[in-house]
Amino acid sequence: MNTIRFMKETTDGGILGVIRESEFPAVTARWVADTLGIERPSAHRRLEELHEDGAVERGKLSPRVVIWWILEE
Repeated sequence: MNTIRFMKETTDGGILGVIRESEFPAVTARWVADTLGIERPSAHRRLEELHEDGAVERGKLSPRVVIWWILEE
């Protein structure tokens, strides 16, 4: 897997990029946070914003596990 390094400010494009490059069809906020080197709550908040904008989809596997993915166009 390619790890992408970002400066302090992680862009929406950066988050979408790591999801697209993931070997998995869906990822967790923890995975995004670990990959980008940011805090999990920040990753979750940004994923929620991307979901509200229609850039990513989400699904709950359990009350505590949310997965995120990008729909293929």
